[in-house]
Amino acid sequence: MANVAKKGTFATYSGANLNEIFYEPVFRSDDIMRNYRVIPNVKHKMNVYTSAALTKIVAAYDGCSPTSGSTQFDIDEKTITAGRMRVALEQCSKEFFGTYIEEMYRNGVDVMNVEGTQLADAIVNRAVKGIAQDVVRLAWGDDTGSGVAGYGNMDGWMKLMGAGSSPRFTETAGGSGLEPTNAEVLAGLRKLYDEAPAALQQVAAADKRFFVTPLVYNTYLQSLENTSADLGITNIQNGNQVVKFRGVEVIPMYEWDTILADTDPSLFSNTAGGVTTEYNQGICYTAVDNLIIGSDVTDPEGSFKVFYDDLEEKMFFRGYFKLGVQYLYDSLYKWVIFIA
Repeated sequence: MANVAKKGTFATYSGANLNEIFYEPVFRSDDIMRNYRVIPNVKHKMNVYTSAALTKIVAAYDGCSPTSGSTQFDIDEKTITAGRMRVALEQCSKEFFGTYIEEMYRNGVDVMNVEGTQLADAIVNRAVKGIAQDVVRLAWGDDTGSGVAGYGNMDGWMKLMGAGSSPRFTETAGGSGLEPTNAEVLAGLRKLYDEAPAALQQVAAADKRFFVTPLVYNTYLQSLENTSADLGITNIQNGNQVVKFRGVEVIPMYEWDTILADTDPSLFSNTAGGVTTEYNQGICYTAVDNLIIGSDVTDPEGSFKVFYDDLEEKMFFRGYFKLGVQYLYDSLYKWVIFIA
């Protein structure tokens, strides 16, 4: 297996060097525990039972009767299938011989052990953030039928919801549909909020989310900045703040751009005049508790170990956990996809 950290464009060092490694920012969506329902202790499969609403059971009393109302409700079953996930990385200290990073190494018999060095800290930092990003990417965009590298582990929400009873609206956007305008983004948000299923409309605003592509998020910010709204002013002054539409938090899904570029999920495809076109801008309006992540651990990004092997003279990074997703009700989510 190749080293996880490799030399970049430098080979040797000359002159002064700053004894610090700067990390490239890793942009990902917000905290998993805050935006989804996480169910731990899922070893392989877990059955989740749902009960539909019971309505129209109140009727006028018309005398003693042995009969009961005919209204019924269904208890349905959904299954979370958790796939076996693995993170396997390694590092040999030889990779950075002859560079300034070698100055950070240990001495004597421990010279090959990079544990506790800045190089090891960099590997752990990158790996932890990479796991967190991948968990969200797989939860939304994975597909067991995909042949794309990095996918094919399980079925994510985009595939599961695409097979649902009423997955989406479409909203016409200018040009090719790739860059909706401020007015079109607002129209899409309003359509979702106003025309969502009644069950979703009744969920408290704090318990719902608008998950959006980054372009839609930035376009919505522009519409706020062009007004005198307090929220728009706050965003201009303080940078990244909580952004809401009618009290519901708007979450930019940076992982969606990767998913849409990699896999072209059918949920974002639209057929018109016999021609199918792949689009890549959309919004998902859903209740937080409707999206389930099943795992055998409570925090996948913290489920790893780092160790050094004297025989192989390498540091190893290993992570193991189970991961699967499911959603509960068709009545608690709705999509809007921007098309041309």
